[in-house]
This record gives sequence, structure tokens and C-alpha cells, in this order.
Amino acid sequence: MNRMLKPSSAMMIVILIGFALQTATAQEEDNTGTNPVNFTYDFSMAMEVQSLEGDNSYTRTAFGYSIPLSKTASARFRGYKVDLSLGSGSSASTTTGFGDMDARLLWVPLVSQKQALAFGLEATFNTASQSILGTGKTTLGPQAFLAFFNPFGLKGSILAPAYQYVFDVGGDESRAEISRSAIDLYFVLVAPNKKRWGTINATAVIDHEKDVEYGTIKVNAGQLMVGPISSFIKPGIGIGADRPYEWNIEFGFKFIWK
Repeated sequence: MNRMLKPSSAMMIVILIGFALQTATAQEEDNTGTNPVNFTYDFSMAMEVQSLEGDNSYTRTAFGYSIPLSKTASARFRGYKVDLSLGSGSSASTTTGFGDMDARLLWVPLVSQKQALAFGLEATFNTASQSILGTGKTTLGPQAFLAFFNPFGLKGSILAPAYQYVFDVGGDESRAEISRSAIDLYFVLVAPNKKRWGTINATAVIDHEKDVEYGTIKVNAGQLMVGPISSFIKPGIGIGADRPYEWNIEFGFKFIWK
């Protein structure tokens, strides 16, 4: 599979398709936070629990902040509190601390009523308070995605295929190097009143360093609560022998303002 799709060729395909899009007016704004090219100020807090192999578990609380930089660009920053539990019974141990922080810049050069093209650059920083809670590396992850609005005539929906390549650019030389590709498919359906929505997010990962492949599927249900404050719950499963977790569940809140 990794011989069929090289990072450079996959990115070029996305770029060539995207530049065929026609520029028009921007999409209607909403407060659901489900449109990846609808830039808003927002603050989010979410807790994710992952069931790892054996009796191990991983709990991560994420704090995120997004800010529009212009009509076509935005930035996102996230920090994490992490709890890693290994073993069970008298041999159980838990490590608590902070994980690797990350930031992303997103640029949308083309957008119309039917589709959009976006490019991003995500960076992960070696900020974990304990070595076991992070990768020990600073990484960069260029990405590109297309967004199709109301595909197949389904009003209130978005279909967004994406590609990202992540590689390390520094950090602890004794830790494993990072080189992986991710192919992502995101689908969202928003209710006509724009107060409830559901999403499906499927991701296939090719780890070029470890020469393994795995996937994840996550399903999200969200709703607006009071004003621009929304809540969501997102269960998921890992796929493949080298999957990162057996299953996971995430729930949280988001506050959006203009």
C-alpha cells in the first residue's frame, strides 16, 4: 500500500484537482463548528479515553483555541493533560502530566458554493512533561483537503477528503523517527435547524518508519446547547493489527463567537 501512494504524488493530485475549482461566494456561516472552512473564534475542551492493548488505558484532556487571521486563513492551538495507566491490580501504574502541544495554520485559497480547497501546516512540539507521554520529537505535517458542500444533493452535508504527511524535524535523537501519511475522509450532516449534527471520520494511516498500516473510525453526535455553546460525544474504534487503540470515546464542549 505504501508503494502505491507516495506523499509527494498524493499531495500533487489534491492540488491539481483543487485548482480546477471555480471561485465564488463564501459558504453560509453557522455555529456548529462542523464546516472546516468556516473560520470563527472558538474555545474547546474535550476529554478522550482510549482503551489500549491489554489492561492499559490513555486519557487525554484537550484545550483548544482557534482564531481567524483573515477571511482566508486561521490558526489553531491545542494543549493536553495526559494520564497513561499501565497494568492492573498491584502492578498498575499511572503517569500524569502534559503532552505534546500542537498548532496549525490553515489557508483556503479557493471557495465556492459547491466546494473549497484548503492547505494547512500542523506542528507538534516536544513539550511533554514526561518522556512516556510524548513522542520526544518536534514534527511538521503539511496537509491538503477538498470540501464538497451538499454532495449528492444532500442538503446540510459536507464531504471532505484530506491527505497529510507528518515527519520529525528535531527532538531526542534516541527516540524513534516519525514519517507517516494519513488519508482522511470526513462527512457531516447538519439538521435543517442547525442545532444538531452528526459526523463520520475515517482515517487510514501508513507509518513509513515502522512499515505498518492501520485505521480509525469515529462517529460524532453534537448539538447546540445555550447560544453558541455546543456539546458532543464521539466514540470510535481502531482497525488493523497495529491499531493505536481498541476503542475510544471523546466528549466535550465548544464555545464559538465571531
